Amino acid sequence: MQRSLSRVLVLDDAGLFRMLDGSFVRRLGCEIMRAHDGPDVLRKANARPPDLILLDAHTPVLDGAGCVRALKANPVLRSIPVVVVTTIDDVAGCCAAGADAALARPLTRGALELALSSFDNVTQRRGRRRAGRAWVQVAGPHGVARGRLKDISRSGLFLALREPIGETSPVIVTLRLPGPAGDRAVRTRGVVVRQVPPDPDSHLIPGIGVRFVEIDPDDVQHIERYVNAIPAGEGDDTAGIASESRHS
Repeated sequence: MQRSLSRVLVLDDAGLFRMLDGSFVRRLGCEIMRAHDGPDVLRKANARPPDLILLDAHTPVLDGAGCVRALKANPVLRSIPVVVVTTIDDVAGCCAAGADAALARPLTRGALELALSSFDNVTQRRGRRRAGRAWVQVAGPHGVARGRLKDISRSGLFLALREPIGETSPVIVTLRLPGPAGDRAVRTRGVVVRQVPPDPDSHLIPGIGVRFVEIDPDDVQHIERYVNAIPAGEGDDTAGIASESRHS
């Protein structure tokens, strides 16, 4: 199975990031690497660059702002998002050092997931998209629902759904997608990265944007063939759909 987000490097106290085991990061299928102190963060990040770095600046083995400065001074590592959890007095210092996000203790419910979901390499869909009209079954935390496919790319889809599922919810998506060699049943695990609730005053279609996090390589190839085989006159839907599903 193919996973979209691969690796998170964490330096924490005995339990602060234990919540990751059941969180958005774990549901994305990430490998979670642990570091013991600031120098270990730099060593491991250089050896195997992660997609995200999470630092608990409350630990006695870490100078949070100093570690952030060292990471951002390294041309190989400076583009990696760094999230720091620290005291309210040190938030400004960590941000000044270059942290992409700094959260004050005690963490409010959902604060870590909200910070992580703001980064493009976690939530952004990539690649060309194509509109679709297939029926889609989506199984989430509150049961199974049925909606209409609005557009799809190799990394995710936007689904018109009467009662949208909450952001960061894990889902299983199943649909039949046409292709040059015939229809194929595509089944993938994903996470909801955009929710558009019903609003009579809005032009947006109610539904959810789903980012694929676990999908069979053969299904990816079938989606790519479907997306790239746009019939003459249909055009590329990327620009027109961006306003309603740009984060899916």
